[in-house]
Amino acid sequence: MRDEFDEPQPAIETLDPAAKVAAAAAPEALLPQVPAGIQLLNRDFLTDVANIPDGSIDLIVCDPPYGLGKDYGNDSDMRTGDDFLAWTRSWLELAVPKLKPSGSLYIFCTWQYSPEIFSFLKTKLTMINEIIWDRRVPSMGGTVRRFTSVHDNIGFFAVSKDYFFDLDPVRIPYDEVTKKARSRKLFEGSKWLEVGYNPKDVWSVSRLHRQHAERVAHPTQKPLEIVERMVLASCPKGGRVLDPFMGSGTTAVACARQQREFVGYEINESYCAIARERVSIAANPVPVKARPVKPKVKRQTETQ
Repeated sequence: MRDEFDEPQPAIETLDPAAKVAAAAAPEALLPQVPAGIQLLNRDFLTDVANIPDGSIDLIVCDPPYGLGKDYGNDSDMRTGDDFLAWTRSWLELAVPKLKPSGSLYIFCTWQYSPEIFSFLKTKLTMINEIIWDRRVPSMGGTVRRFTSVHDNIGFFAVSKDYFFDLDPVRIPYDEVTKKARSRKLFEGSKWLEVGYNPKDVWSVSRLHRQHAERVAHPTQKPLEIVERMVLASCPKGGRVLDPFMGSGTTAVACARQQREFVGYEINESYCAIARERVSIAANPVPVKARPVKPKVKRQTETQ
């Protein structure tokens, strides 16, 4: 079942044979460079997972196919119903043992399958939150046989009660009006008033529409704001993040920006190229050149 507000997506762009040969022959120095701690693997997670040691990962961020028939340049999202759930259980069985005792996992999914996925994960991990991502989809009509679906479900799970969680980097600052309203002596010296409040379990962040500056050629790209919050809160600085379905590399970008190590898998070669380019830019931002300031010219006033 598709979300009726999903925009039609263009066909996945792939390199022609000549371009692939040229890319393979290109010197390594000409390819976008990524930090040493960032691994972008054009491989299938299910067949390569044995190369990741058990208990070596601080955080897993999963944005797998939803079972809604999206076009990712292959048939990876063509499973539905029991077949989709069996496949989901199979890769989760492989992923969960990779977590450290203090590790945690976030998984994006759709309401159609979230009950079954969360129930299964509860047999392996401790559920911390169900987060609702409000995609801020505008009112555009749509179905008349049910209420319009404008959210994604995110499950937040941990290996144990001693999981790593750092709230301070993701607190939301209070505005000055709110601070003033809480200026009574009762609130003086309160840390939360100065550094901000705990994000709630409903995250209202706009989806990446076609004109969004962050948008790349991927049909279900997640906003960096959401993934970066997960990385900052649930992975210590210098820790390691695993993404079994890397897509266009949003989790890799978050890790490059926030000094975390990363290993990600993606079977679509074109998406891997996009991820490499995005990470390279995030790790090596080009400084914005200052525009020359034109000297102000005093206007001559006419004398009477």
